[in-house]
Amino acid sequence: MSLRFVGSLSFALLLIAGFTSARAEDFVFNHEHVLGTSLEIRLTADDAATANAAEARILREIERQRQIFSTYEASELKTWQQNVGKSQTVSPELLAMMQTSDAWRERSRGVFNPAAEVITQVWNRAASRNEAPAAAELAAAVKLAAAKQWKLDAAAKTATPLNSTPISFNAIAKGYIVEAACQAALKSGAKIHGLVVNCGGDMRICGDAVHQIAIADPLNAAENAPTVAKIFVNNAAVATSGNYRRGWKIGDKWYSHILDPRNGQPVDHVISATVIAKSSADADALATICNVLPVHESLALVESHNAACLLIERNGEQHKSAGWEQYEQPILYRFAAAVADENNLVAQADDKKATPELLELEVKVELARAPGAQYRRPYVAVWLEDADEFPVRTGLLFMTTKAPGPRWHRDLLRWYKQDNVRKLADDKTNLIDTIASASRGPGEYKAVFDGLDDSGKALKPGKYTLFVEVAREHGTYQIIRQPLELGTKPIETTQMKSNVEVKSASFEYRAAAKKAAN
Repeated sequence: MSLRFVGSLSFALLLIAGFTSARAEDFVFNHEHVLGTSLEIRLTADDAATANAAEARILREIERQRQIFSTYEASELKTWQQNVGKSQTVSPELLAMMQTSDAWRERSRGVFNPAAEVITQVWNRAASRNEAPAAAELAAAVKLAAAKQWKLDAAAKTATPLNSTPISFNAIAKGYIVEAACQAALKSGAKIHGLVVNCGGDMRICGDAVHQIAIADPLNAAENAPTVAKIFVNNAAVATSGNYRRGWKIGDKWYSHILDPRNGQPVDHVISATVIAKSSADADALATICNVLPVHESLALVESHNAACLLIERNGEQHKSAGWEQYEQPILYRFAAAVADENNLVAQADDKKATPELLELEVKVELARAPGAQYRRPYVAVWLEDADEFPVRTGLLFMTTKAPGPRWHRDLLRWYKQDNVRKLADDKTNLIDTIASASRGPGEYKAVFDGLDDSGKALKPGKYTLFVEVAREHGTYQIIRQPLELGTKPIETTQMKSNVEVKSASFEYRAAAKKAAN
């Protein structure tokens, strides 16, 4: 998940918000290091107190569920598995997770398998040695994964671990937890009109709101890259799984972290699978399965569960299931979407007319981790200014405009001041959108400047300054300035000075990178 600028297509969201409540306001909360990724919460509520209370319930529920399913820290799952052969009473959540996993394992003919963790561990060890797994070790792991892992007694609410093979519910747990978090936010009877919870690409949309979601391009992992599709979703779940952000590099070869547990081999024929389903757990499981099965089998499985999907193959070819297109332009919002499409086509035509003279500037930023297991993400801006200190291109912007209050995005002191200058000159306002993408590490972001300014015109060679500005609520304010000479000469990867909010930052100026799945 990430946030990105969009143009007039956001008009559809403004239309929708108008039907919700005359008093309702939109609130956005961002957190890092939640279930190993980033968490975004979007609420439409009557007041800030209601929104803040719902945020707190969501965080409490996520933490409660983490203590059940975690494989990295002490949890009910780890304690249960230490008692091989012993029938144990388990929580309703763990029992339901095992039952759901059994069902998906059968439906997918073994593609969905929590015991695939034992195969993942083989690849982790091999990668640490910078060598491919030994055939014998891999075969042994595949055999362990294929065995039955537990025996359930639903009536007695017990589960018996049948062996000590490592188990991980990572392929479904995030979706399951997101679903539970939404229920926790809404069950109190608080007047929440719309809710979106997005945890590392697994998102659930609840309530009256129709939410616009953009699908990230798996062939361009930059946060500010153009997206491949936009959908409108109401009271449904969306999950995206892909191999373009995680994996193993062994020698000169990149291996996907998504494995086929039936043979232990990484799969990369499908590089991104986005699924829309009734529940987050189903969307999560299906998205993982769709990365492994042949495309035609994935489409059939998704359609048989009244879900919809967009699959993108390694060569960039897209496959849409029956029903996907209804989400691209819902009947109620066709007029707004049509206006946006027309404007986007004009903008794309302008981009094609412009021939960039500059090379491509790639910027990577990793935010420092604040104390505590969960924390709100600070407000961040990454942008370029020309020699006259005019902001010519904003690459990343993470901010909140209505909650906890407008003063917080104004704490991005330089960006806020310079963006007001840009608005006066360009008569253009940037809006924020939600992006569905594969999970990535928390706090890690990448932006690519392609030689165009914010209006799509080519920038001229010359002196520029790259800015990275960070303001944390109840925390510190930091800014990094990096003078650059941008022309025809490449610049190798260069580290910028870090600070208490930015763990690391670097840039590389080079010829435009070829699209690749990794």
